[in-house]
Amino acid sequence: MSLTYSPTSLEKGLKTVFVNSFEGQTSYADQICYVESSASDKEKYEWLGQAPQMTELKGQRVVTPLTDTGYELENKIYTSTIEIQRKHLDDNQTGSVKRRIAQMAIEASGHVNKLVIDTLVNGTSATLGLCYDGSAFFGDSHPVRADEGAVQDNLLPGTGNSTSACAVDFGIAKGTMLSFKSESGSPFHGDGGGTFAVVAPPQMEKAWNEVLGAGMISNTTNMQSGMAKLIISPRLTDTNDWYLLRTDHLRGLIFQERDALEFAALESNTESAFMRESYHYGCRARYASGYGFWQSAIKTVNS
Repeated sequence: MSLTYSPTSLEKGLKTVFVNSFEGQTSYADQICYVESSASDKEKYEWLGQAPQMTELKGQRVVTPLTDTGYELENKIYTSTIEIQRKHLDDNQTGSVKRRIAQMAIEASGHVNKLVIDTLVNGTSATLGLCYDGSAFFGDSHPVRADEGAVQDNLLPGTGNSTSACAVDFGIAKGTMLSFKSESGSPFHGDGGGTFAVVAPPQMEKAWNEVLGAGMISNTTNMQSGMAKLIISPRLTDTNDWYLLRTDHLRGLIFQERDALEFAALESNTESAFMRESYHYGCRARYASGYGFWQSAIKTVNS
């Protein structure tokens, strides 16, 4: 996510505090979403159908129209504002003020992560989680489109949250994902390759560190080590469910940015400063989070 700031002259370097604190945070959007620029109040994604497969040229090209797709994502405005008394600045009580500005930046960065995780969690909802094929993003029966052949399932049951169970379920989830068919009937993910991430709650961190990082598990060589990046999110409140996401050019989520984060101030030459001796500092952004290719995401549910 990008960052801009107002040219207003901010007292006592608060602008620098905000920028430095913001840029020090981790963004889920950059790691697991298509980050798309928006030029309007909403964007319609019609690239979510897949291209046809290659065919032998016999006289003239075979033109294969894609099935109709349409996924619309509307931008929303988000703001955060604090009020600071002039006397606190005049009296050099900047320690607490700077901490508040830094916290504002951290919260602003965290809000993007919240939207991304909320999008994952809402992916099973028949209202909040609808994707381009008209069904829930995570579902047992994505409808057949063109030559896919049969309904497809990216909502899988798990066998538990132990290291051994996660290892088994990871293999099933990745195998399922790589078996998805495209609208042309060919493998959606091509002939292998790709990069992946597991997104899991803190309660599963130990197990997933072992599955994805240990050389040996129970005296057996761990063939899954290094197969996916691990993202542990404390924003996941279900302690048993986890997600497998493809993270290269075929991604399951979209983060759409209309207006980059802006930090601005109302200071000495404002009505509030003159009448009430209070300054205001705030940030604003306009963006949205939504769904791309469901074929690039698996949710594994442990009851």
